Amino acid sequence: MKVMKKNSDSPFSFSFVYKDSKDPYKELPTHIHDFHEIIYVHKGKGTFFINNTVYEMGRGDVFIVPNDTIHYTAPDNDDLIMSSVIFFSPALIQTTSIDENFSYLSIIEKIKRNKHYKLSLPDKNQSIMEDYLHAIQIELSEKQLGSIHAAILTTHQVLLFLSRFSIKQSEHEFRETDFSSYWINEIFTYMDRNLQGNLSLSLLAERAHVSPAHLSRVFKQITGMGFNVYLNKRRTFRAKELLCSTDYPIVYIAELSGFESTPHFYRTFKKYAGATPAKYRKSKTDPGTGTI
Repeated sequence: MKVMKKNSDSPFSFSFVYKDSKDPYKELPTHIHDFHEIIYVHKGKGTFFINNTVYEMGRGDVFIVPNDTIHYTAPDNDDLIMSSVIFFSPALIQTTSIDENFSYLSIIEKIKRNKHYKLSLPDKNQSIMEDYLHAIQIELSEKQLGSIHAAILTTHQVLLFLSRFSIKQSEHEFRETDFSSYWINEIFTYMDRNLQGNLSLSLLAERAHVSPAHLSRVFKQITGMGFNVYLNKRRTFRAKELLCSTDYPIVYIAELSGFESTPHFYRTFKKYAGATPAKYRKSKTDPGTGTI
C-alpha cells in the first residue's frame, strides 16, 4: 500500500510503501535516485542487484541503498516479494552531535564504505523491524497532527536499530553466502576496478569462461539492461563522483572514467545525468544549492 509519493524536487522528501508486492512486469528498470532507501522483505524470493553485486532476497532481509547507487530488483515469478520501503532525504535526519560515537547516518556511511548492502535479521529482530514499519504505516494512514514528523522520528529509530544490529553481525557472516553464489559478482567487481580500461563483452566472457552470448543474457537478467548501457551508466556515475570530489578538468575526468572521447563523454553524461558535466558540478558545489 503506497502511503506517500516521492517528491524528488523537495530537499525534505520522505515517502513510504507498506507491504507492496513486487510484480516482475511492473518493476522499475535499473535506476538511481537522490534518496536513501531502506527495504525490508516480509516474504517471497528474488534477486537484488545493487552497485556491482547480486544478492538473494528472502524473508527478514534488509537492504540499505544509499543515494546515487545503481540498483534493480528481480522478483521470483513463483514466489513474489512483499516488501516495505522507506525513502528519505539525508536532510531529514538529525545530525547534531550529541554522542561523538554515534550518528543516525553512520549505518549509511558504513554501507557505502564496505559496499555491502544487505542485513539478514533473525526472527526476534524481524518482529522489532516489522513493529517499526507498522507504526509508520499507522501514522501516515491516520494523518493525525504531526503524523509525518512521527514517521520520521520512527525512521530515526529504525536507523539506530539497524546500526546496533550491524555491529553484532560481522562482515564475514553476511558476506559469505551472497559473494560465493554468483560468479557474475567477480565480473562486476572487475569492471568497477577497470572502468578506465578497454572493457568489452568478449574480454569479460573470456575471464568468466563463458560465451559472450551467455554473459550477455545473464547481464540482462540481473541488471535489467544491456552490457553497453550498464557500462556507460557506471562510467557516468564515476564521473559524477569525480566532479563532486575533485577539481580535475572535465577532459581529464572523461579520461579517468573510461570514455573514449570527450564528445562521447558529454553526450553520455547529459543523457544519464540530465545536465552537462559543468552544470552538474556547479549544482553540487554552489553554496546556493548545497554541497555533497
